[in-house]
Amino acid sequence: MATALRKPSPSVPPSPATGSKRSVWERFVGVCDAIYRFLASLKLAVISLGTLAAVLAYATFFESWYGAAAAQEWIYRSAGFAILLTFLGANILCAALIRYPWKKRQTGFVITHAGLLIILAGSWLSLKSADEGQVGMLEGQTMSQLVRRDDAIIRVRKIDPHTGEAVRDFGEFELPFRPGHFEWGQGHPRPHDLLGSLIHLVTFGTLEDRRPTEVLTRPNDPFQLKVKHFLPASVPALAHEPDPAGNPMAKIRPRFKAPGMPQAREVLSPDEQWFTADKSLGRIVKDVGPARFAFLYVDKPEFVDDFRNPPENPGKEGVARFHYRDRDGKARKFDWALDGQEGKSTTLPDSDLNVTFSEIRHYPAAQSAFGRLLGEPTIPVASFKVRKGSGEEFVHAGWDSLPLLPTVASPEQKLCDINYIRPPVLDPKGNGLFGLVEVLGTPDGSLYYRVFGRGEHEVGRIRSSGVVKKGEQIAAFGGNPNMPMNIAFQVEDFLPSAVEKEICERVELPKGKKDEGIEACLLELTIDGEKRDLWVRRSATLDELWQQVEFPNGVYSVAYDVDRKPLNFQLKLVDFDRLFDPGTEQPSRFVSKVLMTDEDEGIKETPITIAMNSPLTHRGYTFYQSSYQPEFDPRTNEETGRFISILQVATDPGRPIKYFGCALVVAGAFVQFYMRAGIFTDGGKRERAREDARRRKQERGTESPETTVSDVTESEEIL
Repeated sequence: MATALRKPSPSVPPSPATGSKRSVWERFVGVCDAIYRFLASLKLAVISLGTLAAVLAYATFFESWYGAAAAQEWIYRSAGFAILLTFLGANILCAALIRYPWKKRQTGFVITHAGLLIILAGSWLSLKSADEGQVGMLEGQTMSQLVRRDDAIIRVRKIDPHTGEAVRDFGEFELPFRPGHFEWGQGHPRPHDLLGSLIHLVTFGTLEDRRPTEVLTRPNDPFQLKVKHFLPASVPALAHEPDPAGNPMAKIRPRFKAPGMPQAREVLSPDEQWFTADKSLGRIVKDVGPARFAFLYVDKPEFVDDFRNPPENPGKEGVARFHYRDRDGKARKFDWALDGQEGKSTTLPDSDLNVTFSEIRHYPAAQSAFGRLLGEPTIPVASFKVRKGSGEEFVHAGWDSLPLLPTVASPEQKLCDINYIRPPVLDPKGNGLFGLVEVLGTPDGSLYYRVFGRGEHEVGRIRSSGVVKKGEQIAAFGGNPNMPMNIAFQVEDFLPSAVEKEICERVELPKGKKDEGIEACLLELTIDGEKRDLWVRRSATLDELWQQVEFPNGVYSVAYDVDRKPLNFQLKLVDFDRLFDPGTEQPSRFVSKVLMTDEDEGIKETPITIAMNSPLTHRGYTFYQSSYQPEFDPRTNEETGRFISILQVATDPGRPIKYFGCALVVAGAFVQFYMRAGIFTDGGKRERAREDARRRKQERGTESPETTVSDVTESEEIL
């Protein structure tokens, strides 16, 4: 059997000019040639395609876990993925060029590689010029802008306190913000993609980016804005922080247990459990079913004693407790039961203070802040005339259970303090109350309580009282055969002076739902050296959600919004309709009837119907009927019955190029697989004839090495 031999390559003698050493240029050309051959090699193709397949497989799971936006940021739009596609494109291009000049049998190969390069070029064009967003409209509303929900913007503007409008001289600042899709700040490191992590490791020596803030403004801006904490999914909440200028607050947690219930049940939400009493008023109440809970605050020891030791027999009209100084300057108190005492006078013991009881007036409070805080339509006020010796009489007033309210109109007229103490009105048939629980706080952080009941011998009397310890559970009512329902409470926290702030808290969404969270961030706004921290949260709808913050030089509004791009034409929603599956309440089709106006194109209120399978295309934008949202009343937070039609809008100049590239790949594959079946050849007749001739020569023993080399080389070229 003859052996196919190849002729050895002739050796090239060294150039006389360079001798045995190559010049710098030749070495450079050799390096470039080696790189070129590596880029065109099958080895790089296997590595690139294998890596791309692995990355795309991981991206599929990553997108199902964290959403499409996170996959775009971390994978498809990352620098590492761009480098991978660059190597793949270079391999495709060099693999085609290294075979130039192409033979007719390589037509399918060239078409396929050209199609792949065109797809990559179209993808690059889409990355640079494609746009996507949403348009939301109510019936009768006209919109002319595209809302880019993936492009966050922090907006800042100054508000005129007189008009409530934005100050034109200040303008509105739009600060681009790219927070990512994972929590960072406040001790949480800011994550990077793979390439970003490697760069950060080389630069800072660690994979974790623990930057506490991200500055969004420039040094010459009229304010400085920093982002201190970012949450990809959040819920609004309230925080209570100590502040000397604040009000007293207590977190009271009432619970009740009905007969047959396995365990006690909460009756107030965590935010509702906070009782905030105005410092000048000193009282706030909340009704919890048939029981009323009240939080009181006093800043004088004598009022604490009044709370802990009220009159034993207050009567129907109550008791006025006078706090005054006797002739020797000692603090004294005097109780005066007011039943049937109108118009009568008395002299306070060991003093020259004469008091005349005028009347009990009922101050209307139903429509005022008093009524909302105290839960009563009227507030009883006991009026007195007080004089010292033969001096001038001054009107003094005692407010029911409100010792902190002013006793006199002017501090110069004050001769004594009056604490008007009345028994609580507990009438299940009238006001629906059978019990009252009061918790008292003092400036030094002490807490006390007392409980009033509705029993036969308990009207106006204290059932139980004592000192309160934080976290200690106290049984207020029930727990016995006569009253099987049990009501207990505990004071979890008490702040003598604090402020309530709106904050946002982190929410952990399940995998597959992580892209449905509402983002929020903690900002630090600095103006003229004054700093304010505030939480801003994205709106659940397409509208802006502004937060106001006060500074010495004015009021500012800040919004965590999205970028808004003008469309240069208008769409007006005339009618929105939902179609349901027969016999179900599951919407199956959404239809929006709109009027389009484009003055530049000469279009004036042209009626167009946009449905789920019937999009609108205009000026390169395609409008798809995506979904809808119910409209909520901002005052009551209840649905109004109307719906917001959501249109998904997209424009992609690279899409036709990618479609053309895909068509070329399909055509090239068709040509590549079928050209040996007779399209560009004779169906293999020539190859079979050549093989038969070589076999006959081998059998006769007349095949020469030269012929064999020629035949084998030609056969390899055909393959």
